Parts: sequence; structure tokens; C-alpha cells
Amino acid sequence: MAAVVVLFTAAAALTASLGIAGDAAPNLAAGGPSALLAPSTDAGAADALLPPGYRNPRSAEQAVQWALGQVGIHRDAGHCLRFVNLAYGRASGPPSAFLVWTRSNAALHHFTHPAPRGAIVVWSNAIGGGHGHVGISLGNGRMVSTTGGPIAILQTRGFADSAYFGWMPPYFYM
Repeated sequence: MAAVVVLFTAAAALTASLGIAGDAAPNLAAGGPSALLAPSTDAGAADALLPPGYRNPRSAEQAVQWALGQVGIHRDAGHCLRFVNLAYGRASGPPSAFLVWTRSNAALHHFTHPAPRGAIVVWSNAIGGGHGHVGISLGNGRMVSTTGGPIAILQTRGFADSAYFGWMPPYFYM
């Protein structure tokens, strides 16, 4: 029994330190908090979908790991695309999340749930002051993103569902 208490106490502490709230808390039966941090070969799927010859400075898994390292930090509020560009090692990129989607080839657009780890999840210009929104998928229906507070792990479903475009590999058309 003491081991179970220690396990749940450790999970709660990690959940708090990662800034995961409410329903976004990891399911211990599904791998728990350490499953979010552990490198995954699944992120290779996002990179494999990039157009031939296109490459980001960081791989999808490196971007996920960088983004997870930012969880809980107050930065880039209102500048979700800047945060995502930095995660993939890009100093700059397109001017809005909306344009990332609309200026990319439609063959890159996917509508199934959940998005694979390392893919970018994109919302229309109906939110974000006309710029849309973008986050980095952790797989399993979660993403790392910045909104008005600290960098956080959020559910993709339930985050402005009516404006959700879908997901795509980390392609920034520039």
C-alpha cells in the first residue's frame, strides 16, 4: 500500500511540475507522466510525412523534447507559432498559424484523431485574433502549446473544436 501511495504522490508532483491540469492529467495505466517525456519513435512518422528535401533544424522528437522542457514557463503568450518555430529550431517562420495551413499543400493535411507525436495541430483564423493557433502534438490527443499563461500540456479535443483544421507534419512552407 505504501508503494501505491508513493507512486500516486510522485505522479501528482510530476503532473504539477509539467503544468498538466484536470482531464489532461496523464493516465498511469497508459504509461503515466514518464510516457510523455520518454523519446518516441512515433515522432519519426511526422518527419517521414514532410515533402522530399524539406527538413527542420530539429527532428519532430527533438522539438517535442524541447517543448516539454518549456512546460510551466511563462513565455511566448499569444505567440504560439513563434513557440512552435523555436521548438523545431527555426528562428522565424510564417506570420500566422492560419497561413501555415492554408499555404501548405493540401496533401499534407490530415483530419484523423489523434495526431501523431511531433506533428503540428492547427486551428483556423476564427481564433487567435485572426491568426489561428498551432501546437505540437504529443500523440494520444495531447499537445504542448502556449496560450495566455505558461506553456502547458493540453487536450487537442475541447480546445476550440469548431475552429480545428487538423494536423500536418511540421512543415512551415518557408
